[in-house]
Amino acid sequence: MHGRIKVYTSAEQEEIKKKEQAKKVIEYRSGINFIFQKRKEKSWNHELLGATEKVLVRNADIYTLWNIRREVLINNNWSKIENEEQLEKELMLTENCLRENPKSYSVWHHRCWVIDHIIEPNYRKELLLCTKCLNIDERNFHCWDYRNFIVQKAGVADNEEFEFSTAKILNNFSNYSSWHYRSKILSKMFPDVTHTLPIEINKHKEELDLVMQATFTDPNDTSAWFYQRWLLECGKSLTKKLWRAKLTTTDALVVFHDNVSIESPNISLSIDGNILDCQWKSVNNEKFSKLWITKFHHPLNITDNSVILLNYGTDIYPFELLNSSWICKTELPLNEKSNEIQLREQLVNYKQLSEMEPQNKWALLTGIFLMQSIDVVEFRSSILCDIDLLLTVDKMRCNYYKDLRSKCLIDNYLFNFSQDENENCRNCQANLSGLGLTILYKENYLSFLQEINLDSNNLGNCLQRLSSLIECKKLSLSNNGVSSTEHFPILPKLEVLTLRSNDISSVEDVFHLLKQNNLSELDIRDNPVSKLDAKQFENMLLSTNVIIK
Repeated sequence: MHGRIKVYTSAEQEEIKKKEQAKKVIEYRSGINFIFQKRKEKSWNHELLGATEKVLVRNADIYTLWNIRREVLINNNWSKIENEEQLEKELMLTENCLRENPKSYSVWHHRCWVIDHIIEPNYRKELLLCTKCLNIDERNFHCWDYRNFIVQKAGVADNEEFEFSTAKILNNFSNYSSWHYRSKILSKMFPDVTHTLPIEINKHKEELDLVMQATFTDPNDTSAWFYQRWLLECGKSLTKKLWRAKLTTTDALVVFHDNVSIESPNISLSIDGNILDCQWKSVNNEKFSKLWITKFHHPLNITDNSVILLNYGTDIYPFELLNSSWICKTELPLNEKSNEIQLREQLVNYKQLSEMEPQNKWALLTGIFLMQSIDVVEFRSSILCDIDLLLTVDKMRCNYYKDLRSKCLIDNYLFNFSQDENENCRNCQANLSGLGLTILYKENYLSFLQEINLDSNNLGNCLQRLSSLIECKKLSLSNNGVSSTEHFPILPKLEVLTLRSNDISSVEDVFHLLKQNNLSELDIRDNPVSKLDAKQFENMLLSTNVIIK
């Protein structure tokens, strides 16, 4: 029997593995205890470095051990030469660890730290390392980030990196990290001074053609599609940041197109040259908001001939008297169409791709984004039709597409609303009922309306977005799938609230709603809560003067 290799059974193999694992655990615990004892003693020497290295070559993701190595390098009493030699050894250690785990956050971070502390780093060597790593795995975003770090340190020209990213993309279109890296370089090389496109218009056209080539080559790969989404994110041609402001003798409300943070030095309100003492507060109690309000300690003395001005930054907004209030206003923002011809050409191509690949969601989605960029009103029916197709092609993301549909419908409504704004403002009302909305969008543009109908939608899960309806007196939310009013905001001027045909079943919910808002009438008919014992409502009504239907 001599000379034969012993063949272990499964049970024996399992037992051997357990013993080996137990031995490793003991060694690991012993090593960790030794390391932390040395750290406690502040023994910043090579012995501590050696102990941490033994553990890290087996598991490089223990971030604390890299911290300890940095503590040794910072607190030792070595000479400059010794310190530089150890830093070079750190680079070798991280390179060895990267061979085992090329996507370790801890290792890449430590390598950045070492490069920052070496007196004269060999940037060329670092770039070669990045190239080598990216040849192995083109999608290693850790390495792309490190390359960007080295490029900035070494002062490598942007055009060189642009050519590098181009070569990587042409070699393999399916490289999200390279597309992302490219977007960062282009933003620096070709900034758009109008702020309406991600990059300068001529380069924007070239990039749209390049990404279209990639998407047609492999329609099912997501990398190029996400890059194209970035290209299609057109900015807004905002000549003014403020959209509306309203002044009464007791308070003032200002509404911006986007979230802003305002402080007293940046904004001032004056009447006949006298600046008012205003303490501005955001409607949502956040630092950044689209709606800001202030209340005056004493009623203002304003006449029909008063000159009222709002200063925000370098802009000056005059007020005019309207419906016993003073209003200043600017236009709704519209998408810039400086590249409309090319966008329409792209739309034709992607429509063809959708016909060739009817199950490809990316082609449909890109067509929708293109139509939105060109003219959301002109393409309203086509956008809605394509969204319906997406709901059948990609059912897993149906909620996202329903929200997209809601945004399209609201965009169209706001456009039509602005076309007949004088009439709408005179009536101070909006009707968004029966649209199947799943999200309230651009609600800041509804903030001056006093009567809003949102019946027969699906807004039960986004009640908190109603906080912008600061001037609303009558709000209807019947048949919206509302099961709880916990997140219903405080609307200071709300008098009549209709919540018919919802799913509210808690008396406490209704009481909380009445306590938070100064309502005069609440309609909760056809809710489960309305079928409860009348005595429960009677007790609730004792503390309110609200008419409950």
